[in-house]
Amino acid sequence: MAANKVRKLKTDIPSFPRPYHWVRVRLGDSWRKPRGIDNKLRHAFKGYPPTVNIGYRTPRQVRGLHPRGLIPTRVNSMAELELVDPSKQCVIIASNIGAQKFARIEAAASQRGVYVVNGKQKKQDLDNVNKEGE
Repeated sequence: MAANKVRKLKTDIPSFPRPYHWVRVRLGDSWRKPRGIDNKLRHAFKGYPPTVNIGYRTPRQVRGLHPRGLIPTRVNSMAELELVDPSKQCVIIASNIGAQKFARIEAAASQRGVYVVNGKQKKQDLDNVNKEGE
Protein backbone atom coordinates (compact mmCIF):
# COMPACT_ATOMS: atom_id res chain seq x y z
CA MET A 1 0.00 0.00 0.00
CA ALA A 2 1.24 3.50 -0.79
CA ALA A 3 2.93 5.32 2.06
CA ASN A 4 0.80 8.45 1.63
CA LYS A 5 -2.40 6.44 1.87
CA VAL A 6 -1.18 4.71 5.05
CA ARG A 7 -0.33 8.07 6.64
CA LYS A 8 -3.72 9.50 5.66
CA LEU A 9 -5.65 6.57 7.12
CA LYS A 10 -3.64 6.64 10.34
CA THR A 11 -3.82 10.42 10.92
CA ASP A 12 -7.63 10.55 10.94
CA ILE A 13 -7.55 9.35 14.57
CA PRO A 14 -7.63 12.16 17.17
CA SER A 15 -5.32 12.23 20.18
CA PHE A 16 -6.90 10.94 23.37
CA PRO A 17 -5.42 12.85 26.34
CA ARG A 18 -5.96 11.75 29.92
CA PRO A 19 -9.06 13.38 31.39
CA TYR A 20 -8.27 16.54 33.36
CA HIS A 21 -4.53 16.35 32.75
CA TRP A 22 -4.91 20.02 31.82
CA VAL A 23 -6.14 20.73 35.38
CA ARG A 24 -3.53 18.85 37.43
CA VAL A 25 0.12 19.29 36.50
CA ARG A 26 1.14 15.99 38.13
CA LEU A 27 -1.06 13.94 35.78
CA GLY A 28 0.53 12.69 32.59
CA ASP A 29 -1.39 12.85 29.32
CA SER A 30 -1.56 9.10 28.57
CA TRP A 31 -5.16 7.87 28.32
CA ARG A 32 -7.11 6.66 31.35
CA LYS A 33 -10.77 5.68 31.20
CA PRO A 34 -13.01 8.16 33.07
CA ARG A 35 -14.88 6.30 35.83
CA GLY A 36 -16.39 8.92 38.11
CA ILE A 37 -20.15 9.04 38.65
CA ASP A 38 -20.38 12.72 37.63
CA ASN A 39 -17.51 12.73 35.14
CA LYS A 40 -18.34 15.02 32.23
CA LEU A 41 -16.02 13.20 29.86
CA ARG A 42 -17.64 9.83 30.62
CA HIS A 43 -21.04 11.32 29.79
CA ALA A 44 -19.59 12.75 26.54
CA PHE A 45 -20.69 16.31 27.30
CA LYS A 46 -20.20 18.92 24.61
CA GLY A 47 -16.91 20.82 24.87
CA TYR A 48 -14.88 17.88 26.20
CA PRO A 49 -12.31 15.92 24.19
CA PRO A 50 -13.35 12.70 22.42
CA THR A 51 -13.14 9.41 24.30
CA VAL A 52 -11.68 6.16 23.03
CA ASN A 53 -14.27 4.19 21.04
CA ILE A 54 -14.16 1.19 18.72
CA GLY A 55 -15.10 3.42 15.79
CA TYR A 56 -11.68 5.09 15.91
CA ARG A 57 -9.86 1.78 15.24
CA THR A 58 -7.33 1.85 12.40
CA PRO A 59 -8.54 0.20 9.19
CA ARG A 60 -7.49 -3.45 8.90
CA GLN A 61 -5.37 -2.97 5.78
CA VAL A 62 -3.03 -0.45 7.49
CA ARG A 63 -3.16 -1.71 11.07
CA GLY A 64 0.35 -2.34 12.40
CA LEU A 65 2.11 -0.98 9.32
CA HIS A 66 5.01 1.46 9.37
CA PRO A 67 4.14 4.90 7.91
CA ARG A 68 6.01 3.86 4.74
CA GLY A 69 3.45 1.09 4.24
CA LEU A 70 5.84 -1.72 5.20
CA ILE A 71 5.46 -4.47 7.81
CA PRO A 72 7.99 -3.94 10.64
CA THR A 73 10.06 -7.07 11.33
CA ARG A 74 12.46 -7.58 14.24
CA VAL A 75 15.88 -8.91 13.24
CA ASN A 76 18.47 -10.48 15.55
CA SER A 77 20.94 -11.93 13.04
CA MET A 78 22.11 -11.95 9.43
CA ALA A 79 20.17 -15.19 8.86
CA GLU A 80 16.92 -13.48 9.84
CA LEU A 81 17.76 -10.55 7.56
CA GLU A 82 17.98 -12.93 4.58
CA LEU A 83 14.32 -13.89 5.10
CA VAL A 84 13.08 -10.29 4.79
CA ASP A 85 11.30 -9.20 1.60
CA PRO A 86 12.40 -5.57 0.89
CA SER A 87 9.23 -4.73 -1.04
CA LYS A 88 6.89 -5.68 1.84
CA GLN A 89 8.91 -5.50 5.05
CA CYS A 90 11.11 -3.04 6.93
CA VAL A 91 13.60 -4.03 9.63
CA ILE A 92 13.91 -3.14 13.29
CA ILE A 93 17.28 -4.34 14.55
CA ALA A 94 16.93 -5.78 18.06
CA SER A 95 18.04 -3.56 20.93
CA ASN A 96 20.22 -6.25 22.53
CA ILE A 97 22.51 -6.37 19.47
CA GLY A 98 26.04 -5.01 19.97
CA ALA A 99 27.57 -2.18 17.95
CA GLN A 100 29.69 -4.31 15.59
CA LYS A 101 26.92 -6.76 14.75
CA PHE A 102 24.48 -3.88 14.38
CA ALA A 103 26.79 -2.22 11.85
CA ARG A 104 27.15 -5.48 9.87
CA ILE A 105 23.39 -6.07 9.78
CA GLU A 106 22.73 -2.47 8.77
CA ALA A 107 25.29 -2.62 5.95
CA ALA A 108 23.80 -5.86 4.64
CA ALA A 109 20.30 -4.37 4.83
CA SER A 110 21.32 -1.30 2.83
CA GLN A 111 22.92 -3.56 0.18
CA ARG A 112 19.68 -5.52 -0.15
CA GLY A 113 17.59 -2.34 -0.19
CA VAL A 114 15.84 -3.05 3.11
CA TYR A 115 14.74 -0.01 5.15
CA VAL A 116 16.09 -0.01 8.74
CA VAL A 117 13.68 1.78 11.08
CA ASN A 118 16.00 2.29 14.06
CA GLY A 119 19.29 2.72 12.17
CA LYS A 120 19.72 6.47 12.59
CA GLN A 121 18.80 6.52 16.30
CA LYS A 122 21.16 3.66 17.12
CA LYS A 123 24.03 5.44 15.32
CA GLN A 124 23.38 8.62 17.33
CA ASP A 125 23.39 6.62 20.57
CA LEU A 126 26.70 4.98 19.64
CA ASP A 127 28.24 8.34 18.71
CA ASN A 128 27.15 9.81 22.06
CA VAL A 129 28.70 6.89 23.94
CA ASN A 130 31.98 7.29 21.99
CA LYS A 131 32.10 11.03 22.77
CA GLU A 132 31.50 10.43 26.48
CA GLY A 133 34.22 7.76 26.54
CA GLU A 134 36.86 10.12 25.14
